Amino acid sequence: MSQIYSSNNLKIDYVNNILIQEWTEELLDENQFVNELKIFLDYFKKCKPQGVLWVQEKFKFTIPTHLHQWIEKNIFEPQYKSGLRKLALTVPLDQGAHLSLIDSFNRVSSVMNPRYFVSQEKAMNYLNDGITGNENNEVNYQVSRSIDKTEILLEVHNRHLAHAIKHLDRLKEQFHFRIQHTDQFDQLTLRELEVFKAITRGEVNKNIARTLFISESTVATHRKSINKKLNIKTSKDWHLFATAFL
Repeated sequence: MSQIYSSNNLKIDYVNNILIQEWTEELLDENQFVNELKIFLDYFKKCKPQGVLWVQEKFKFTIPTHLHQWIEKNIFEPQYKSGLRKLALTVPLDQGAHLSLIDSFNRVSSVMNPRYFVSQEKAMNYLNDGITGNENNEVNYQVSRSIDKTEILLEVHNRHLAHAIKHLDRLKEQFHFRIQHTDQFDQLTLRELEVFKAITRGEVNKNIARTLFISESTVATHRKSINKKLNIKTSKDWHLFATAFL
């Protein structure tokens, strides 16, 4: 790897025809950010790389909306006109910075279509080898644990992003429901839990009784007890508990 530029804010490397800009932990102001991008563009014009990688893990600058058009016109459009088609970004740990990066592309309908990666290694594989096989359909995630919380970083292709967000919103609702009703659900006995699972699978009382070696009337009694403990009044209530706990 050949480092061709280094400052307190940014390091630029050129390796295997890939130009890599890596932001440091230094806090940026707007002028510093703009100046560093101008310097990067100068090196881009000199190197004419086949791909560009923004290493963003330490990036903490929230890009203001009034800069979006400037970045598009003065950074991305010149790169695109020079033939750049492969732009990869690693995901910043700072969520505000990450969202501002996404906005900088989406709000101006950027000519560039960046790919986001959880690691520099995966980003470099994409830039060197391109998208092959089923990579468009891959979903990757990375789990980061600390003492009091766990973060899950999801990697999904941009064309699946809207669908992924809908699923995450649904998962958030289910998880919130589970937290609110855990004490209720824990009141079920082991036998009631078996009956609950069987009913959720669509089994009728007769089949449940045969499987569990109990009478149909006992199954009905368990069903009533489940409804009472979980305060189930409709099939929707039953579905909410089933999706949250099974």
